[in-house]
Amino acid sequence: MITLGELAKLTEATLIGDESINIHRIATLSEAKQNDICFVSDNKYLPLLASCQASAVILKPEHEALFKGGKLIHANPYFVYAKASTFFPFMVKPIVGIHSTAVIDDSVILEEDVAIGPHVVIEKNAVIAKGTTIAAGCYIGEHVTLGAFNELLPNVTLFSHTKTGNNCRLHSGVVIGDEGFGFAPHNGQWHRIEQFGNVELGNDVEVGSNTTIDRAALDTTLIGDGVKIDNQVQVGHNVQIGEHSLIIGGTGIAGSTKIGRGCIIAGASGIAGHLEIADGVTVTGMSRVLSSLKKSGASYSSGTAIEESATWRRNAIRFTQLNDMAKRLKVLEEKLSKL
Repeated sequence: MITLGELAKLTEATLIGDESINIHRIATLSEAKQNDICFVSDNKYLPLLASCQASAVILKPEHEALFKGGKLIHANPYFVYAKASTFFPFMVKPIVGIHSTAVIDDSVILEEDVAIGPHVVIEKNAVIAKGTTIAAGCYIGEHVTLGAFNELLPNVTLFSHTKTGNNCRLHSGVVIGDEGFGFAPHNGQWHRIEQFGNVELGNDVEVGSNTTIDRAALDTTLIGDGVKIDNQVQVGHNVQIGEHSLIIGGTGIAGSTKIGRGCIIAGASGIAGHLEIADGVTVTGMSRVLSSLKKSGASYSSGTAIEESATWRRNAIRFTQLNDMAKRLKVLEEKLSKL
C-alpha cells in the first residue's frame, strides 16, 4: 500500500487532492473502486471519467477539471502509469536467502541480499551481485555473471559465460547463451560448428517469456542498455542490438545482424542475417527485412495490407503477372513515342 502523496513524489507528477489517500491498486476507469488509481492517456476514454469511482486518476494538465477526486497531473500520463505500476508488484519476490533445495557450487560468489528460490542450480565460478532474485527452477551455468538487482523469474536458463548488467529482468522460459545455429556444408551434408562466444546484456534490459538469445560463434552477442525484448523472440548468434531498442513478439533476427539505437522492430518481423539497421528505424509488423536499412529514423514496411479473400486472391495472381505487364507496357510506350 502507498499513499497518493508518495506516488506523486516517486513519479514526478503534480499532486492535486489529499496526499494521505491510500492507493491499493491500479485499475481501469470502468472497474475502479475506492482506493484505486486510474490513468487516461487517450482522449477517447475521457467520457468515462464522469462515472469513474477511483480515488485518484492520472491526467494531462488540460484534463484536470474533468475529475473531482485526487489527481496526479503530468504531460505524459502513460509514463506516470508505468512508473506507478512498479510499486504494485504482481508477484511476490523470493525471500532473501537460499532455499534448502537449491544446488549451488562452493565456488559461486553470492553478494548481499540475494534471494535464491527452490530447485535453482548455480554452477561453478558464477557471480551473483547484490539484490538479485532468482526464482524457482532457474539454471545458471559456469562463469555466468549477474549484475545487481536482476530479477530472474521461474525456469530461466543462462548458459556458461553469459553476462548481464544491473536491473535486468528475465521472464519465465528465457534461454540465453545456448549455441548459435552454425553448420558448414560439405559433400551434401551439414557439419556442426562449435560456438565459442557468449551473450552480454547491458543495464535495464528486459527479456520476455520463451525468448532465446544465442551465444556468438567466436565473439559476443550483444544486447545494449535499456533494450526491451518481448515474448518468443529469436536472436541469432553474433547479433548486436543498440541501446533502448524495442523488439516485439514473434520476431526472428538472423545471425550477425546489427540493429541501431532506439529502433522499433514490430511483431512477427523477420530480419535476415549480416544486415545493418540504422539508428531510430521502425520496422512495421510482419515485415521481411532482406537488405540493410540505412536511413536513420525512417519507417519501413513490407507485405500487403489485409483485404477480403477474393480480392486478395485476384491481386496475388496479378502480382505474378507484373513482369509480363511491365514488358508489354514498355513496348506500348515505345510505339507511342514514334507516333
